[in-house]
Amino acid sequence: MIAIAALFLVCLAYVQARSGGAPSEACANIAPQHGGSSQPLVSSPYSLNVSQLTAAGGYTPGRNYTLVLTGGASQYKGLLVQGRRGTNPVGSFAAGNLVKPACSNTAVTHIDRSLKNNVPLIWTAPAAGTGSVVFSYAVVVQNSGGVNTYYATLTSPVIAEYPIHRPLQPLQRPLQRLVEAKLPLHKAP
Repeated sequence: MIAIAALFLVCLAYVQARSGGAPSEACANIAPQHGGSSQPLVSSPYSLNVSQLTAAGGYTPGRNYTLVLTGGASQYKGLLVQGRRGTNPVGSFAAGNLVKPACSNTAVTHIDRSLKNNVPLIWTAPAAGTGSVVFSYAVVVQNSGGVNTYYATLTSPVIAEYPIHRPLQPLQRPLQRLVEAKLPLHKAP
């Protein structure tokens, strides 16, 4: 009897931990680590909108941006969002209303199972020279039968770093060296 009670408490703690946000194991592939069924990405009503981008549609290194995960009329129970350059996490997230940082602050997740929509997420862009960023995210919903379903590895459009940092072209280097040398100016006679 004691063994059954202990097993029940372990299972209860496992379920409660999931209701408080995504576990660190979810950071590797941005997918929920609990039961439920994955839904086809093409059927997802969810999108991640980034506000305050530059006129060119890029981000400025080190600046804070507001991201909003929306599903139109579709609410969600859980989320996990992370900025990435390839498979590497970039930038950081701050705690906010209904969310907390996860994955060593490189991602953000929900703090409870309540239904939500249009939750603002605060992301700090990475340092200069990082390059383009894509947000990878997962959304957990509950279908009409009360079963959890989810959309994993959804992605945002590519967001370029602004200004774009490009290596100098070979012919530009000698010209830049001349400018940097600060040669003395000759006065006309």
